[in-house]
Amino acid sequence: MKKQTALKNIEERLGSYLGLKHRLVGVKLINNNEDVKGSVQPRMPMAFCQMLRQASAKGDLFQYGLDHEKCLTAQRVLGFRDLEPAGTGEQPLPLETERVLVSPLSELHQEPDVILVVLTPRQMMDLTLVLREGGKPLLAEFSGERACTEFFAKPYLEHKPGVSLLCRGAREIYSDFRDDEIVFGAPFEVYVRAAETIERIDKMRGALCGCRASDLPTQIVNEFEKIGLSKGTDYFFGKTRGHNMRVYLNKDLNGMLKSVTMHLPVKMASEEDAGDSAARLKQSLPRTYSVNKRGYWVDITIRASEGELGIDLFDGLSVKAAIERFVENVTRYLVDTGRAGPNGEG
Repeated sequence: MKKQTALKNIEERLGSYLGLKHRLVGVKLINNNEDVKGSVQPRMPMAFCQMLRQASAKGDLFQYGLDHEKCLTAQRVLGFRDLEPAGTGEQPLPLETERVLVSPLSELHQEPDVILVVLTPRQMMDLTLVLREGGKPLLAEFSGERACTEFFAKPYLEHKPGVSLLCRGAREIYSDFRDDEIVFGAPFEVYVRAAETIERIDKMRGALCGCRASDLPTQIVNEFEKIGLSKGTDYFFGKTRGHNMRVYLNKDLNGMLKSVTMHLPVKMASEEDAGDSAARLKQSLPRTYSVNKRGYWVDITIRASEGELGIDLFDGLSVKAAIERFVENVTRYLVDTGRAGPNGEG
């Protein structure tokens, strides 16, 4: 039960943070005759990639053997048969697989060998940033062929993440992956770290606190003051286009400046209005924004690195431009949701 709870937590955290359309999928190689409750053997042979898509999009759970694996490449990659490779690039598993279990992640009661997720390129970018929080960039190789080698065999054999742009078999012959979909595969522990990182990010978004302004380099303080921002205890504050703004500079555990948080509070006519506005903004604003209701107020924040915001903290004009872009974006969404006038008033 604890394992299933952990898997459910991973699926919920990544699904919510990345805005996933489909479910995460766990794959387990079985070397005995144990049956998994709720699993279904395909009525007709299917390809591994086809079962992945159905488990992800429809919630189907499969447990099958060699006789029901339609794709010759997958037969070799999954360790069912020792076939002559059709070309270079395959990574066959040892010949010991009896059956393969393909299931929505949260329905498993045991740790999967590899967890797979169907992503858009934008979602892959966001996941890469999460994985990068550990200090190492995501490295991937793909060939446009033998997709299951890239998203399953590599993570299984090398215990490293793998990304696949898929292949014609996955997109046209056996399955129907969309043009904007790719597959990411990684061992269980990679997803555990990703879920933990997302939890930390969510907590940081909810907590508006920065490093003490008195601890910052004098040049940064001077640049912020040049653009009309005053120094508070742990933030800078001022007005941008009639809106009160706060800017927090956040350090990492090593004491290095890690990110910038911009905070824009918007006062509504009533608490009911604030609640409705917050709900609408959560649906319409990009995932990088955080929205919270506070009495009559709606607090809108964005937390990102200097590079992501396109700023240099030692260049006040670049900071001013980023703040103005943030206010303009928020104002536009307020207007679109019917919660602000042309000038952004709540």
